Amino acid sequence: MAAKRATFETVVREIDGIHRDLARLSVDERLGRASALTNTDIFESHPVPTRPETLAYLKELISSSDSPEQARRVETALFGCMDLTIHKETSNLVDMLNFYTARGRMHVDNEKVPLLEVVPWLQRQPDFDKREQMRKECGIFFKAINNPMLTGILELTIRAVKEQFGFENYVRFAEAKKGISLDDYEKDYRAYLDATTDTYRARITPWVEEEIGRPFENLSRYHALYMVRIKRFDHFFPVERLREIVEKTFAGLGFGLFARRDLVVDLSEGPAKNPDGVCIGVEIPGEIHVLMKPVGGLIDVETLFHEAGHAFFLSHISPQLPVVYRRLYRSPALDETFAFLFMELIGNPVWLNTIAGLSTKEAEDLADLLRTKRLCLIRRHIGKFLAEKELHEKGNIKDSGPYCRRLEAATGFVYEPEAYLVDMESDFYSLEYLRAWAGAHLLQSHLEAAFGKEWFTSPQAGELLKQVASGGRRDSVEEVLRPLCGRPPYLPA
Repeated sequence: MAAKRATFETVVREIDGIHRDLARLSVDERLGRASALTNTDIFESHPVPTRPETLAYLKELISSSDSPEQARRVETALFGCMDLTIHKETSNLVDMLNFYTARGRMHVDNEKVPLLEVVPWLQRQPDFDKREQMRKECGIFFKAINNPMLTGILELTIRAVKEQFGFENYVRFAEAKKGISLDDYEKDYRAYLDATTDTYRARITPWVEEEIGRPFENLSRYHALYMVRIKRFDHFFPVERLREIVEKTFAGLGFGLFARRDLVVDLSEGPAKNPDGVCIGVEIPGEIHVLMKPVGGLIDVETLFHEAGHAFFLSHISPQLPVVYRRLYRSPALDETFAFLFMELIGNPVWLNTIAGLSTKEAEDLADLLRTKRLCLIRRHIGKFLAEKELHEKGNIKDSGPYCRRLEAATGFVYEPEAYLVDMESDFYSLEYLRAWAGAHLLQSHLEAAFGKEWFTSPQAGELLKQVASGGRRDSVEEVLRPLCGRPPYLPA
């Protein structure tokens, strides 16, 4: 007997179930503990969203929808099913990649550095030659271990997009999902690079030469990781002050980060814990996890602000919204806007003076360095976006040329070909970061105009942000912020 065709409500319930289980699995993996869940078990328990007939049914339902709103809701679910199909198709390779990544060890002199700890190791490593050794070690590991699996993941993703979903390539799939033109963004970002090149070079060159002690030309990006930590201000931000600083900041907005029952903030330092900061929504809203492994210094505050910004957004999404607008997004840029808004507080001289305790001069000096760092990161992500777009349009996924060329042109640092797949992210996430930086800059300007540079001390500002978050993920960052702020988002100069 043929299986009964699922209803739309069943499809949505199953999508929600998969994401809930994947989130619980992610929490376990990040904390380094055994989980009762596996990717295979999760998709076998919720088979409906990844069935071909489900995609066909949702496409039919869009065509027969009674209203644009109903069509929008169904289309969001359709792309949610496509994303889950890709996840299922690639999960075995992803599991294998995670296995080797978790066990990888880089050998620098007599030290064995876990691959997962390489970035924090580089951020605190003052020895130029040791950073160079790490670059070579990682290149060998990436070429031999990571890249074959990453190539397989990318091939399976592209095959699904073309053969199962019917798109010409991954670029067209992303445009349809996000409802945007990547060509338009490419044009805007090329213009941004041109407009900021002279300023960037004038600021980054002396900073590099002072901090690294070498000429800027032909310098590997591995050294940039050490430089942008801005370690000379770390003594203001010891691990023991991290909770107090962040808690005090959010309390000013009427948000008890560590007191809420729906938030789990884990700042433990267990050896098996993944060092990357992350925010994971198991229930949205209802159960949000913020996980990070402090290392001490400004980088901790930056990381925790970013992930707590995600938590602020997720925990204020209205529970009355349909599941698809709480759980799924066509674009994560609005989520990331909240993360960047709070992360950028470390560059606010008033916050640095009143909350972190820097003198006025120290606050101004740090804020100036952070503006240069932000420009470097924005230009890096523009380079990534341009490289990823070129790679997918040309279709030669084994060509590292666009990555090395675009990133070096954007940042001035040398990017090794062995790392091009490791540095790529799915779903053109580099573009979403750029849209979020623009959104955060606009929202910050709006808050400062209404409440002053000290907007983070205003419960009214907190209420405004909660209201913005309550609409969830239905609308794009541009659709949400333009009516509120009176103009579209724009990148900071």
